[in-house]
Amino acid sequence: RFYLDGIEIPVLNHFSTQGASGGPVGIINADFIRSVDFYAGSFPARTNNALSGVLDFKLKDGNKERINTQIAVGASEASLTFEGPINKKTTFIASYRRSYLEFLFAALELPFLPTFNDYQVKIKTKIDDRNTFTFLSLGSLDNLRLNDGIVDPTPSQEFILSQIAVNNQWSYTIGGVYKNFFDKGSHNFYLSRNMLNNEVYKFPDNDESKAKSLDYLSTEAENKFRYEYNLRDKGYKVNVSTNLEYSRYTNDTKQQFFVNNQLQEINYYSSLNLFKFGASAQVSKKYFNNRLLVSLGVRVDGNNFNDNMKNLFNQTSPRVALSYAVFEKTLINAGFGRYFQLPSYTTLGFKDNAGQFV
Repeated sequence: RFYLDGIEIPVLNHFSTQGASGGPVGIINADFIRSVDFYAGSFPARTNNALSGVLDFKLKDGNKERINTQIAVGASEASLTFEGPINKKTTFIASYRRSYLEFLFAALELPFLPTFNDYQVKIKTKIDDRNTFTFLSLGSLDNLRLNDGIVDPTPSQEFILSQIAVNNQWSYTIGGVYKNFFDKGSHNFYLSRNMLNNEVYKFPDNDESKAKSLDYLSTEAENKFRYEYNLRDKGYKVNVSTNLEYSRYTNDTKQQFFVNNQLQEINYYSSLNLFKFGASAQVSKKYFNNRLLVSLGVRVDGNNFNDNMKNLFNQTSPRVALSYAVFEKTLINAGFGRYFQLPSYTTLGFKDNAGQFV
């Protein structure tokens, strides 16, 4: 799972593999990043639906003094970044990036021509000494087309051109974070929406005079709310959270393929609506002159996919993390946890040709 200033970012890469987190190029502008926490286990209990790892990005604020502009040209893309003050209480930082890989690939006579675009925006307002509001958004637009302009293609190029599917994809995340601080902690409110639209199609031998052998269109949309109560008192660090989420997934798939020289076909439309809910609590404290850190947490999660998952306590996820400073620069860390993660929407929403969920 990936978080930007507390907002979850489901799609982090261009040309991402739907249902996974892979992709050849990252969407996040590295110039925005102030710090990153990586958790390979014993995840903070506030992070739900995490099984193999959590990356928690903290983004820098815009310049408070003046407007700055940065133009960057790399091996595959060019970018433009602005940052500065909007008024005495508000700063912004924004960037736009576009690749020119299609020109390089065309010059090299490669069979496919990818193009990606992305944007990223952060606006932060310090309402007063106890209240802040942060607006975040990032998105991508990816297109892949075939290079039909190759003169006298080689057999290898012709084969690749006949096999590649066309993939067009766009995604966005938009959200806000409101924080209210009190003497020993804070109330944090997170509200966001994200969406992915993924289109893949192919003609036999990529001959457009024939009927499509693959026609795939899928969307994922999630609306999320999370509240966190943070407290630091008498050496204890406490976090209590609750979250609600409404998700909608659609998939319209038509595909033909051969198995044992027999033509097979997948043809279905799927629509899935999920309500998800959860809660967590975590407490941490240092002992033995701050040499031993002990962190205990638990979370519960549920959703309306089936009766088993509706029961929060069927997905009870306890965890403990220990860290002991043997010497000034030497730590021994240990963790134990039981974690739950939903299957991807492409799995949950898969139907057979009779229209039944599998």
